[in-house]
Amino acid sequence: MNWDPVEVLRMTEKIPWIRDLYLYSEVSSTNDIARDLGEMGAPEGIVVLADAQTAGRGRGGRSWWTPPGVALAVSILVRPRRPPEDWPQLTMIASLATLEGIEAVGCPAGLKWPNDIMIPSSLEKETSMTTWRKAGGVLVESTPPAFAVVGIGVNVNTPLETAPAELTEILGSIRQTLGRTVSRLAVLEGLLRSFARLYTEWIEGASMLERWAARLIMLGQRVRICAAGEIWEGVAESVSAEGGLWLRLPDGHRKYFMAGEVSLRW
Repeated sequence: MNWDPVEVLRMTEKIPWIRDLYLYSEVSSTNDIARDLGEMGAPEGIVVLADAQTAGRGRGGRSWWTPPGVALAVSILVRPRRPPEDWPQLTMIASLATLEGIEAVGCPAGLKWPNDIMIPSSLEKETSMTTWRKAGGVLVESTPPAFAVVGIGVNVNTPLETAPAELTEILGSIRQTLGRTVSRLAVLEGLLRSFARLYTEWIEGASMLERWAARLIMLGQRVRICAAGEIWEGVAESVSAEGGLWLRLPDGHRKYFMAGEVSLRW
């Protein structure tokens, strides 16, 4: 394991909101472990961290590649004291926290609706829609009104030359963008600090919508959405507090999409 257990466990001292932290060498999925802890009655503020995942997953049951020693795979157990209809904003909180963790090590970052963490392929090229690469993602699995598990994966020092062939065109890693190896611990600490702060603000009544929307790189851009076997093209116009997207169609009408089984491209 490349994680230093002593340094990792110090997170509970540095960030008082964290109640406990479980560190594993390899698991099938950190979300599964956090869910089991939730079902056993564990309090919120539990963090599950793994050096590698063998069956990590993203939205829609898609697999998430987490090789050992180079990526970040973390899940956070929360018990939100807000109505379940507000819980979609947990994805916003996690996304914003992940951006802050990445930016803490000097890498620019943005969001692609609904839950992708994007970074530029290089600092030497002018950033455009085609140069953004997926460096991570957020998967929130909720069991309202009891608890939710917030899963986050980030390619920190991931060697993209070893990535599955179908992912090579879309994946990015912080190391590749910056041209140097990055401390996973620094990304983790920045992420967890930000999550604790944003989650506390949200529990106290704040909305994350405006901050989240401001970081979405595709708003105002022409995009293509695949949903329910159909393809829709138009301009990504705005988002809702529930995390949905309004698409302005070529005929001037608007169509609303919730995340669900939706794929967005540009």
